[in-house]
Parts: sequence; C-alpha cells; structure tokens
Amino acid sequence: MRIEYTVGKTILEKNINGLKLELNCTDEEQIISEIKRLNSNKKAVHDISTERTIEILDKCAKLWLNRDYSQKHIDALATITNQSPQLVAYELEGSMSMLLRENIEKEIAEELGDSDVLDNWAETSYGYCHRQPRGLIFHNVSGNAFIVIPVSISMGLLSKNCNIVKVSGDEPYFAYAFYQSLCEIDSSIKDRLSVTYFDSSCSNIYETLVKESDCVVHWGGVYSGGIMAELCAKYQTHLIMHGPKISFEVIDEEKDLEVVAQNVGSDIVFWEQKACLSPRIIFINKDIDRKYFASKLAKALENLSSVLPKAYLNPWNSVKTIQDRQYCLLKYGLKNETKVYSSKNADYTVVLNETLPDKEDIDRCFNRFIFVSPYESKEELYNYVEKNIKDYLQTMGYNGSDTDIIENMTQLGVSIVTKPGFMSRHYPGTSHDGMFNLQEM
Repeated sequence: MRIEYTVGKTILEKNINGLKLELNCTDEEQIISEIKRLNSNKKAVHDISTERTIEILDKCAKLWLNRDYSQKHIDALATITNQSPQLVAYELEGSMSMLLRENIEKEIAEELGDSDVLDNWAETSYGYCHRQPRGLIFHNVSGNAFIVIPVSISMGLLSKNCNIVKVSGDEPYFAYAFYQSLCEIDSSIKDRLSVTYFDSSCSNIYETLVKESDCVVHWGGVYSGGIMAELCAKYQTHLIMHGPKISFEVIDEEKDLEVVAQNVGSDIVFWEQKACLSPRIIFINKDIDRKYFASKLAKALENLSSVLPKAYLNPWNSVKTIQDRQYCLLKYGLKNETKVYSSKNADYTVVLNETLPDKEDIDRCFNRFIFVSPYESKEELYNYVEKNIKDYLQTMGYNGSDTDIIENMTQLGVSIVTKPGFMSRHYPGTSHDGMFNLQEM
C-alpha cells in the first residue's frame, strides 16, 4: 500500500505487522516550500466562516461512521495498531462522533462561550472580544492512539489556522486517510492542511518546522517532548504539550462491585491501555473485598475478550505479557501475598498485589495488564500518587462519595474525574491534559 502524503519525493518501505507500506517521505526543502504555501493562505483561511468548517467536519464524521466507507480503513488500522477490527471500529466510532455538529457546537460553546467570537467581535461586559488564530500550527502526532489525529486537526481547522501535520512512523496511515476524506468533502481543505512524513532522526526538519511555526502541538513521550520543548524555547514558539500521561481508578465503595468491575474492564480494554486516559492501576480501599473484585474484573475482561478481542499479529505480544506476569509474581510474591487472575493465553492479566507497586512496574500495564492494590488510608493513596505519578496525571475513574479524594487528586494534577466505565469518553468541552486546545490555538 502506497501512502501519498501532501509532499514527498522519497519512498520509504515499511512492514508493520505484515502490512507492507510505501511512505512518501519529505525533505527540508519541500517542508520549507510547504510552509511558504500555507503561510500565503493565512488571510484567506482567517476569512472562512466557522459554520463552513463545522459543516465539513460533520460530513466527514458521518462519512467515517458509515461502515461501507470506513471498513477498509478499519482493517488497515487493525493491522497497524495490532488491535482487533472490532475494537478499532468501536474506537473509531467514538472518535468520529466527536466531530458531529452537535458535539462540535458544544465544544465551541464550552471552551469559548460564544461561537460567534471566532468570526466576529462579540460584545462582552468589558468591551468586545474576537478570537484570532495563531497562524501556522505544526502538529507532531504520536502513534499510540489514533484519536489524537481528529482532535488535533479539527481544533486547528476550527481555530482558523493553517496546519502542517507530521505523522508517526508507528502509525503512519490514519492521518493520511482522514486528510483524504476531508478533501473528498471540500478540496479547499488543502489550502489550510498538509500531512507529511519524515524520519524522526531528521532534527534539521524539526528545527525548521518549529522555527517557522507560530504554535506547536506535540503528542508524544518524554524524550520527544523534551526535544520539542527545547526547540520551542529556543525559537519562542508557543507549545501545547500532550503526554505522556498516566490514568488510574479508585474503588472506595463496595456497592455494586460486580457492575463496577465490568465498567473498569471496559476502561482497560479501549485503546489497549495505550491512550493517556486508559487506567494503568486500580487502587482499592483495604476494607473492600479485593479478591472478589479482582476475580470479577478478570471475568469481565474474559467476557470482553469475546466481544472486543485482543489481536495477536506478532509473537512479542504474548511473550511480553507472560514475562511480565512471571516477573511481578516473583517480585511481589516473595514479599507478600500476590495473586494473578489471568487467561491461559495473554488475553488479560489482573495482578492483585497486597502492596502498592513500584512506578517502573506501572509501565508494564498495557494490553489488558492491570494492578489491583489496596490502600490503607486517603493519606497513603495521596502520598503514593504524589511520589510516583504526580508529573503524569490525567484521568481518574472514581467509585465512591468521598469528596476529599477528588479534591486531593485534582490538586495533584488529575484533570478529569469520571465514574468507572466512562474514562474513554471525552465529552465536548472537557480539557485534554488540563488544557483546552481550541483556546490555546
């Protein structure tokens, strides 16, 4: 499969889980030319009505929600992301629903208060206000969860910016396919959006993009985020930083524990825990029957495996999970009571540990691998989160009624609190990593 990005003249062959791809790579000279082209369109893009952009996004969402259109893309994404087609279809449905008119209008209203403020000078108590675009935005997107692509691009378009997107080599397909679908609806999208690919080792291209952009939106890990932060500081370019993040759940009440376990299971399955909003550890009050909860959580994951199965497109998936099971059982089992509830294969793993795990072991929690650990008190929970994951907090799933826990966790940096089962649902107007992208752009 050949992917023709907006610009590029060198072909790079990649094999991702058996899918052979030919990526059209760009160089610095072409990037400079593309930046000039987009910059020349700033005034015209500024004059595009918000209603027109909403209409394009709404039509695009409905196009992707039509399985006759999206099935070929679902199949490709399933292979690239090593997820089952059923899971990708579910995730795609949620991602595209965010772009429907009613949700976009809610997003604008919640973030900006008045949709007219994007087009005109709106009267306020202190005078008049008009949201102006930053100009040219460079989106450096990650490959861990494709939801970031419609989020980042849609906010860039709604804020009336020109946008250049660099896709990840780990998942180089969806941004291109999404761009193509937008162009099918309105070919003038090309005047304000460009999708490119180049090898991440090309530091000169990154530097050029940051230097020539008015804003950078970065989605990625610690290493790449550090590089981007240094470049933005060097050239005084506004930076919107997303990731890496860790989310978790707190079970503080025993009521309807089986239902709670089922809901937690669904939070774990979506995005195979690779999204920032996916739970990586479950904290449970020591007075709650944690063995019962862990067993019911394992049962919920078993049931979900038949509806939203886990994919096994390479042997490493199985080997890594089984190695991590054994490692955690030996590491923690020698010191205290540790029990593993798991499938016979690598479908799911629930590690019930009598102590709170080391931070390094939370990083093992991907692909339906989760710790369940008791806490003695609110103070112990607070101290653990502050010491181990404070710098990475995003979403907390909470089952309970103690407002002190919510207050304490949000003071530490949790930006979204939901009930179990709702962690993967990003409602219009809620922040992303504590930031509002439409405001920032």
